[in-house]
Amino acid sequence: MKQSRALKVAFKGLGKNKLRTFLMMIGIVIGITALTLIVSAGMGAQNRIMERVKKFGLDSMMVFAGGGREMGQPTSGLPAPSLKLEDAVALKREIRAVADVAPFNRKGQAEVKFQEKSVTTSVFGVTPSWAPVWDWDAAEGDFISEEDLTSLARICIIGPTVQKELFGTAEAIGETIRIGNVQFEIKGIMQAKGTSPGGGDMDNRIYIPLSTLLRRVMNVDHISGVKIRFKTAKDMSKTAADIKALLRERHQLASGVPDDFTVTTPTEVTNMAKKVAGTFNIFLALIAAISLITGGVVVANIMLISVNERRKEIGLRKAVGAKRKDIMLQFLYEATAVTLTGGVIGIVLGAIGAKILETVTQMPTAISWEIVALGIVFSSLVGVVAGLQPAKRAASLQPIEAMRA
Repeated sequence: MKQSRALKVAFKGLGKNKLRTFLMMIGIVIGITALTLIVSAGMGAQNRIMERVKKFGLDSMMVFAGGGREMGQPTSGLPAPSLKLEDAVALKREIRAVADVAPFNRKGQAEVKFQEKSVTTSVFGVTPSWAPVWDWDAAEGDFISEEDLTSLARICIIGPTVQKELFGTAEAIGETIRIGNVQFEIKGIMQAKGTSPGGGDMDNRIYIPLSTLLRRVMNVDHISGVKIRFKTAKDMSKTAADIKALLRERHQLASGVPDDFTVTTPTEVTNMAKKVAGTFNIFLALIAAISLITGGVVVANIMLISVNERRKEIGLRKAVGAKRKDIMLQFLYEATAVTLTGGVIGIVLGAIGAKILETVTQMPTAISWEIVALGIVFSSLVGVVAGLQPAKRAASLQPIEAMRA
């Protein structure tokens, strides 16, 4: 029998019992919908990770105060007093690959007031090198200058989120805000940056001169960290080793003593984020796999029932010359047609669900040809596996015994 004829017979057989066909299809639809949602969410997460790493800078590295902690953040939430401004100067002076450094300190959860309004935000003490190293400057007004740094000026540059919370659509530059007990004049508005590699709002920040933060606001002599920008992104691992060696020497750490700082490279940021996303995706993929297996079992059982109900039809076809291969192909085509159709419907529903999920939760999703191909392959595979045993049983029936049933 020709393949086109076998397909026609298979679809005709499915059309005779639409309810049974629907029941076989529903499990596959659910499984492929879940699979499409999971893969699209996973790909969206991967895309966001790469966007965040690019924001961090592929030619950059971070050194945080405190050793053995993720992203250099101590468990107390306060920066460990292990990095000094002199360390940042030494890194730029003694490491050849370093183009520039941007030392900073951070005061988290600071209350900022303007008239009757207030907002809780992070205050960063930075130097003028912050703008070129982070490729992040003021969108309006001016950034911190060397004069601001040397004079301990009480000026600040606020992020777009802070501007919106305190001023709405009103002009902010030139106004005075209070950070703790110290008044600051707004000198500029930072460019919008979005979310950080860690998922925080990078626009909900205020920047003041590092010298002002250390002496007027926090009264400390250490910094939270340093962002380092290199002349080239090559030999990142070797440069990281040189930086660790220099800082250990400056901090007089004996052999065997753990680092009192943490060096983070773009590769480490990427791997850490991918590991978290990967674990989550594996868990969700298992749920989708269970749905597909359940759908396959349903298809196999209903197909077996169908074989018993259609014994006379099978016997008649064999009596008029249908071969064992023809009968087997017919039932395999029926099972595959059901699961493949269910897969296509599942892909469409999954794509729609992904867009709804992205709109409602702001979680990024991505639909690509790989997702479509994956859905088609998996649904077809389930159809072949689920239909194999029923097809064998149908093909093994003897014409005389089948006609007597």
